[in-house]
Amino acid sequence: MVKIKPTSQVIEVTDIKNNTTDLYDSIREAARVLNLPNFNIIRNYIKNNQVKPYKGQYTFKKIYVS
Repeated sequence: MVKIKPTSQVIEVTDIKNNTTDLYDSIREAARVLNLPNFNIIRNYIKNNQVKPYKGQYTFKKIYVS
């Protein structure tokens, strides 16, 4: 279960090869778990509204929490 902080940005990561979806309470956490060299990869993916999966495997989506 994800503990949501009031100021955090929940990130939904979908692995299209394994057909799984995970929620992370920050972009940095998602990048760390996926072993990405830089969290800006996810930030830019979301900012540029990319549709094509990152490395042909992952899609990222920001979840807005009220």
